[in-house]
Amino acid sequence: MSTLERDEVVSKLQAWQQQSIDGEGIWQWALQAAAERSTEDEVVKAVMEMLCALPQDLWIEEDAEVMVDALNNPLEQTDLSVNLLWNYPDIVDLRSRRRALEDHPLYGPYCVD
Repeated sequence: MSTLERDEVVSKLQAWQQQSIDGEGIWQWALQAAAERSTEDEVVKAVMEMLCALPQDLWIEEDAEVMVDALNNPLEQTDLSVNLLWNYPDIVDLRSRRRALEDHPLYGPYCVD
């Protein structure tokens, strides 16, 4: 089993931000990578958990910036980065996001109040 490294995850997130990969694409990549690869990096694990729940949790391209920031922090700041990722959902306005994405083919089924 190969190792999933920060630089690969950052590269995928940046591709998503630049819209060279869509939400469905990064979600499918994350599901496959999580099933086939491993990592000891707690920040990579936290980001991959977020990406594997992308449609359910309504993660969109703008959220990738927070994930990239966490992945770009030094290894010594792993606890800080993981806490950032765990607490990030608390600041997202999910009600507005659900309304905005209710007709989107990927997110729509998860936009029920």
